[in-house]
Amino acid sequence: MELIILPKGAGKYDVTDKKDRVIYTVTKKRRLIGNPITTLFDASGYALYTMVRTQNGKKPAFQIIFNDNPFFVVECKSLYVDPCITFAGGNNNFELKGKNPYQLSLNLGKESVGTLITERQANDDPKYTLTVEDAYFDDYIPLFAVVADKCFSGKNK
Repeated sequence: MELIILPKGAGKYDVTDKKDRVIYTVTKKRRLIGNPITTLFDASGYALYTMVRTQNGKKPAFQIIFNDNPFFVVECKSLYVDPCITFAGGNNNFELKGKNPYQLSLNLGKESVGTLITERQANDDPKYTLTVEDAYFDDYIPLFAVVADKCFSGKNK
């Protein structure tokens, strides 16, 4: 499965397939108290997952929530030397890792199951190409590119 994730400004993202069909959208809503909530919607507008920043700073952390229960704990382990983001939850422990933030490998345990490639568009905004083996794809996977954008935004923009 290959998805293209395009930032649309103000915390919004469109997730499209190879045929430019919008499969998912990601939006951010500000709250009066606490961190903004980022929500992943399917093509029909149904909210699938939410994401909340749990730690600010150079190495941010997030929590991905499904049905009001924590689903993944996301931590940015390294930004500059061997960039790495971990996604830990249940039996799934994913890791986005590489030698630079523009070409990351998606690993499940020790096995490589996909890639996240960052390219520059004509307007200098990033374009994320997320490729995942079909056997490992699930609805939460597009949030991995959103987390990478939030973690490496200073380097990728």
